[in-house]
Amino acid sequence: MKLLNDDEDMFLHDFSRCADPEVSVKPDEVPNVREFSFDGGTAPKERAVKRGGRGRRFVAWFAFIVVAALATAFYIRYYIPHTTESRTRGYVSLVEKRGIFFKTFEGEMVSDARLTDTARVYSRDIHFSIPSDSLGRLVQSFQATGRPVVITTKKYYGTLPWRGATNTILTDISPQ
Repeated sequence: MKLLNDDEDMFLHDFSRCADPEVSVKPDEVPNVREFSFDGGTAPKERAVKRGGRGRRFVAWFAFIVVAALATAFYIRYYIPHTTESRTRGYVSLVEKRGIFFKTFEGEMVSDARLTDTARVYSRDIHFSIPSDSLGRLVQSFQATGRPVVITTKKYYGTLPWRGATNTILTDISPQ
């Protein structure tokens, strides 16, 4: 049965062509989506197709959350002490200024409790960093004098080069 075109059979008709006979569309190409305005204009307008809006937003939010979590973990590890105002009584045995780029005072102290404990073998000294030069000079004045001192320290999870080589930071010293 032939309806419109006598030369062509409708069952073998290629419907991927546009209504315009001069414009032919290949089967693997998709024509632009056109919409017509009803306000008197007769020219067709092409509609923009959105691509990748949700995916980019998801990646941006995911990256923001990962960076915020890493920044929080870094801040907790290096700037929040897990022990504050820890006091230890003992004898200052060594204070020296160390470092290549960041020179800080580093000290060692023999704990009084470890010296008086006769049940255990002496284990080790207490190592601490002194970030302040004035406090470092004060601790040096007690070195090898035989006078007992009480030191107050803070302990951090991680070390920073400008704060010293150990995670134990001296905040105060008082002679006994």
